[in-house]
Amino acid sequence: MRMSPTYSSKKDDMTQLVETMQETCDVFGPVKKRTTHVFAQLDDASLLDLNYDSTIMSPKKFFSPPREVMMRLNLEDTSVEDVVKEIRAMKPRLLIGVHPCDINGILFMDRVFLRTYKDQYYKAYRDNMTTIGLNCLEPCKHGFCRSMNTSFVLEGYDMIFTDISDSLYYVHVGTPKGDRLLSKAPELFTESSDDDQEAFKAALGRKHKNLVDKLNLDTIQETIDMSWDDEIWDELGEICMNCGSCSLVCPTCYCFDVTDDVDLSLKKADRTRKWDSCLFHDFALVAGNHNFRNQAAARLKFRFYHKMRGAIHEQGMVACVGCGRCTEACPVGISFEDVLTRLQEQWATAAPSGGL
Repeated sequence: MRMSPTYSSKKDDMTQLVETMQETCDVFGPVKKRTTHVFAQLDDASLLDLNYDSTIMSPKKFFSPPREVMMRLNLEDTSVEDVVKEIRAMKPRLLIGVHPCDINGILFMDRVFLRTYKDQYYKAYRDNMTTIGLNCLEPCKHGFCRSMNTSFVLEGYDMIFTDISDSLYYVHVGTPKGDRLLSKAPELFTESSDDDQEAFKAALGRKHKNLVDKLNLDTIQETIDMSWDDEIWDELGEICMNCGSCSLVCPTCYCFDVTDDVDLSLKKADRTRKWDSCLFHDFALVAGNHNFRNQAAARLKFRFYHKMRGAIHEQGMVACVGCGRCTEACPVGISFEDVLTRLQEQWATAAPSGGL
C-alpha cells in the first residue's frame, strides 16, 4: 500500500501544463541557449526543455537575486520604504525541472536564510515559489552529486517528475502546494499503475548504476584538516584568477555585500544587496587596509575549507552539491572534484597500513 498517491503524466502534456499555469503564475524552467541551458521565464511554453544536462546558473537566483534593492531611502524627509512588501505582492511563481542537486542547494540556502536569523526577503521569494523537481538519471559532464549525497531528495520540492519511458513521467507530490498545482490541471495526471511503479523502480536502478560515487564523503573533513599546508594551494593559487566565477554559479554560495547607492540629486538612495565572493581581493579587507587573505592561494584555500569544513559547523552539511558548475565556469580549469580527489588520494597513500 502506498503512503500517498503517485501519478503519471504524458511528456507531450508539459506544454499544456505550462500554458495552464501561465494563467495564474509566472512560469520558469530550463531553456536551451546556444550549446547550454538557462533557467528563464517561459513566455513561450514550447521553449521548456527538460532534456538538459545542467544550467549555467543555479536556481538560487530566484530566491536570492544577484542584485536586489532592499530599501528605498528618502533623504529629504528621512523616510524608509521596505521593498519586501513588493516581493510579497508579486505574482505567484512556478519553477519547473529542478534537478536533485539544485533542490539540495535550495535546502542549504534555507538553512542559511531561514534558521537562526530569518531573512524576510529570501522568505518572501521562497514562499511565493512552487517547485517541480526532475530526477536526472544520467551524470552531468562535471557532476559528482552522488559523492555529495545530493543525487536524491526527500524534501524541498512540491512535485517531482521521473522519466520512466519514452512518453511518461512518474510524478510524486510532496507538499500541499503540489496538490494545489495538480488540482489546476487534473486532466494531465493519472494515478500511477503497477507498471508505472515498476518502471519507476527500474529508472532509479539505472540512476544508481549511472551516477558513480567518486569521493569518500565520510573522510572528507579529515582530509581537509590534514591538508592545510599542502602544496596544492600554492600551486592552484598561481593559476587562479580570483574572478569569482565559481562562486557566482554555485548553488550554495550565499555571501553578499550591502551598499547605499545615492542618487545624483542627493534626495534619495537605494540600499542594495548584491552577491559577493570570498575570492575577491576586497572580501577580507578591513579597516586599516589589513587583509586577512591577501594572497590568491589563501582565498582559494578558504573557499574549499568553508565548503567542506566550515559549513558543517555552521549549517550541519557540506556546502557543495556536486553540480560541477564551478568546474565548467572556471577559466583556468580548476576542478573542485579533482582537487578533493587528489587530496584524498595523497592522504590515503600516506596513512599507515597497520595498527598501533
